[in-house]
Amino acid sequence: RLEDFYQPKTETLNEKKAEALPFTEAVKKEKEKRVFPPLAPENLPPSYFVSATYDGKAGKALIKFYEPVSGKIYFWYDNTGHKPYCLTNLSPIELEKINSLKQHPGFDHFEIVEKFDPLLDRNIKVTKIVAKDPLAIGGRPRGCIRDIIPEDFPKVADTPISQEQIKVWESKIKYYQSYIYDNNLWPGMLYEVKNGKLAMKSLDEPENTVKQIMSLFKGEKEEELQHIEQWARLLEYPAPKFRRVALDIEVYSPIPTRMPDAREAEYPIVCASLYGSDGLMKVLLLKREGIREGTEHLPADVSLEYFDSEEELIKAIFEVLWDYPFVITFNGDDFDLRYLAHRAEKFGLRRDAIPIDVGKRVCLLKYGVHIDLYKFFFNRSIQIYAFNNRYRDVTLDDVGKALIGMEKIRLEKNLGELTYTELAKYCFRDAEIAFKLTSFEDELVMKLILVLARISSMPMEDVSRQGVSRWIRNFLHREHRRRNMLIPNAEEILAMKGKTATKAIIKGKKYKGAIVVEPVPGVHFNVADLDFQSLYPSIIKVWNLGYQSILCQHPECRSNLIPDTPHWVCTKKRALESLLIGSLRDLRVRWYKPRSKDKNLPKELKSWYNPIQGALKVILNASYGVFGAETFDLYCPPVAEATAAIGRHSITQIINKAKELNIQVLYGDTDSIFLKNPSKEQIEELSRWAESELKMSLDVDKVYRYIVFSSRKKNYLGVLEDGSVDVKGLTGKKRHIPILLRRPLTK
Repeated sequence: RLEDFYQPKTETLNEKKAEALPFTEAVKKEKEKRVFPPLAPENLPPSYFVSATYDGKAGKALIKFYEPVSGKIYFWYDNTGHKPYCLTNLSPIELEKINSLKQHPGFDHFEIVEKFDPLLDRNIKVTKIVAKDPLAIGGRPRGCIRDIIPEDFPKVADTPISQEQIKVWESKIKYYQSYIYDNNLWPGMLYEVKNGKLAMKSLDEPENTVKQIMSLFKGEKEEELQHIEQWARLLEYPAPKFRRVALDIEVYSPIPTRMPDAREAEYPIVCASLYGSDGLMKVLLLKREGIREGTEHLPADVSLEYFDSEEELIKAIFEVLWDYPFVITFNGDDFDLRYLAHRAEKFGLRRDAIPIDVGKRVCLLKYGVHIDLYKFFFNRSIQIYAFNNRYRDVTLDDVGKALIGMEKIRLEKNLGELTYTELAKYCFRDAEIAFKLTSFEDELVMKLILVLARISSMPMEDVSRQGVSRWIRNFLHREHRRRNMLIPNAEEILAMKGKTATKAIIKGKKYKGAIVVEPVPGVHFNVADLDFQSLYPSIIKVWNLGYQSILCQHPECRSNLIPDTPHWVCTKKRALESLLIGSLRDLRVRWYKPRSKDKNLPKELKSWYNPIQGALKVILNASYGVFGAETFDLYCPPVAEATAAIGRHSITQIINKAKELNIQVLYGDTDSIFLKNPSKEQIEELSRWAESELKMSLDVDKVYRYIVFSSRKKNYLGVLEDGSVDVKGLTGKKRHIPILLRRPLTK
């Protein structure tokens, strides 16, 4: 049980603490004299895989583990000899002719390997080009191996060949992601090091729950059971208590209306606030001439510390960044950490004394994990599906107000005119909001990031900054590697399967979208809103949709047509998208959704199932949109087109069946239908029919006492059974409408 590692009230913990005492004593001594990097000892207690990167100095992949008893990060370096690589269709003999490749300082050697090509549906021989470092493969402006091969081989080839005929695969996958896939590692999960060897830690309680879950899926195919079990294990293993600190800085600017440039870092940092999970509440202030102490009262636990020099203030902040395993900011990538790093350089601090790694778009920490909440809350899928659009604008003020009922302090004068206590109170509030955004609902946000890291096989920093298309791409890439499948380039998928057949109704779209049934205007009483549970993920699963299965190579599959399109789907092999999205959907529908509604569920389990529900909702609801996005690495237009076509077909079928049962359909939109005054028996009959004929679950989502439809689509107002008001699409609700007009409608 995870409590054994971090909850101080259990008997077992006392035993564990007794066992771990030499380790925790070592941690205390290590803090007195900090050692960097903090290498994992030969025997590291159970720790969470929270981050991964490539250490250029060591020339190895590096994994960061969070050990929850000590609250420290430990570094584990690869000891397998794994190296970066890419694949090509050119043979080693042909590659030997490219001098710029053979003489490349990063080139190591060639290997011939066999891979299964999902587009050609057969095994092929490819050349694996192994490099000494990831930047040799790709990432530099010029001179990378992935660019040299198509550019230089036509010049030395025996017969004419175009660049398009030369293929280079898997050269754009980040090295540490490649390392994770090849070594079957799971970010977010619990590991231990025993005698220098890394192994996943097994816990009895989650394993027993996994067995209980698997008992619900008896009779399913072995291929599906394998994935359901893996998903269940990732979701059932608990989360630690995250030792973390929120940081906010304030910079004096001579022009109050101008935001200081973090890259130039011209002006002094005058204040920094720190809010820690371990009780740290501190404001660091730079002493300046002519500034009064002030009379503002801060919370009793907050301490103020004054510095005579800005350099000493920065060093004090850095001490905290070297100490805490997780650092929380709001826009720290673009401002707080970036400004600190560049400002420190101006004072001549050595690079190895600065705990921040500054990138083009991100700022990471050399020791711990930096979570930029701005990037996380900016994610539209998180905003819509995890937090139900509770916040509109992605500002600290708006998100704080919406989620935790706390807003920024309003300033009535310029920052440079504030007294010390006014400045401290203002700055501390920002750090407090940032911290509490990770602590509300039993650390919901931290747990949500951890669960998403597990599902997507990504480090916590990456998953908190990147969109859902990257999450889905990564777990699909992982499965390709597990099955020894070649990961195709996007242009190859488009070349073979890129054409759509239906005509879009909405201008700018590439194919026909979802169906919308015209509403019956007026007031209607006792209206049931029925919706398909995870309609598009269900379609992807039931119809075996994926880039590999659509328009497959088998002549005998051509009769398995998608309704309303000329596309066919494979009947011989299961698409990875169908298998992975489908198994995740089944797990949500058959286990997590019912359990989250279980009133007898223990409080601690409910607080864990909430982020799981949120994570699954985010990924499943966004999956269809991802497969239809041009920026998606495995984008295949016919897959998105087929999903929409089957959705239209399913809604049309259910409407026809409802009419057959003498139920009036008032409105239909994408994945739901509104039925007027249906009986319980009629609803049950409709649901049974949908399950047996369409292989999809149809459930009552809402029941309205009455609902008012206008003649416009997606535009209605209804009163639910509990008396609450449900408003959809009415102009008065929109955020551009003045509050004076919006408020009466909301009331």
